[in-house]
Order: sequence, then C-alpha cells, then structure tokens
Amino acid sequence: MPAAPASSKITDSAAFGRPQHTLAAPMTQNASPLPWGFTLPDCRGANALLLFMNDLARVVNQYLGHGKLSEEALADAQKAVDALLERYVEIQAAPEAFDDERIELALETLPQPDGTTSTQVALRMSPRLEGLIIEAQRQARPAAH
Repeated sequence: MPAAPASSKITDSAAFGRPQHTLAAPMTQNASPLPWGFTLPDCRGANALLLFMNDLARVVNQYLGHGKLSEEALADAQKAVDALLERYVEIQAAPEAFDDERIELALETLPQPDGTTSTQVALRMSPRLEGLIIEAQRQARPAAH
C-alpha cells in the first residue's frame, strides 16, 4: 500500500522569482532565457532533484501565478506538471526518485486572522520523493561556519 502523499504549500509566488510567459508550446520552447533543468548535462542524481524543483516552481508560477488560481488554470498546470515529471523520467535523471511518482496540485482555501480567506497551491507527493528532495537541498547548502 503506498504511503499517504506529503503536502508542500506554495503561498507566495514571489518566492519563485518572476513568472515567465504561460507555456503554450512545449517546455523546451519557452521564451525564458534560462534553460529548463532537464536540458542541462548535469541533470543527474541529486542535482536533478534540485533542477526539478526549480522547473516545478517555474511551471506552477506560469500557470498559477499572479492570481490565476482557478480550477481551469489548475487543470492546465497539472497537465504541465505531469509532462515535466514524465520528461525527467524519460531522460532517467534520477530513476530512484522520479520513476512511478506523481505530483498532484490542489487549491486550498484557508481562513486568515482578519476573517478573510486566502487560496494557496498545495503540492502533494510521496513522502519518499519529498524526503529525497529535502536531502538534496540539505546537501546543496554550503556548510555553516
């Protein structure tokens, strides 16, 4: 029986930098000057996990940034996330991490202290994938002195 998916929340789209243009063409044909992580020669192992998270943030921002939090935008974003994950599987960037995985996007509405509500994007993935990503991020940080 698979473990329950872990959930990571994205509440501040600015945390991912400036959103790029919405993907209407395949990911490799984006107008952004920055290459997609999966196109880089060092997209292997733990580095692939870091590049994937950057690409994932880029896709989420493109589809759901700047207040575009609708069910239609969510469905389009989910298709793009599925295609991104499939691309990492195809190139065998980190088979132990990406094979047989799924990342689900969801919109969550939360009450705020002032009585209003806010909507945020939740990323749901397996605890195993989440753990691998956290470990890759931990190892990538420079040692504190």
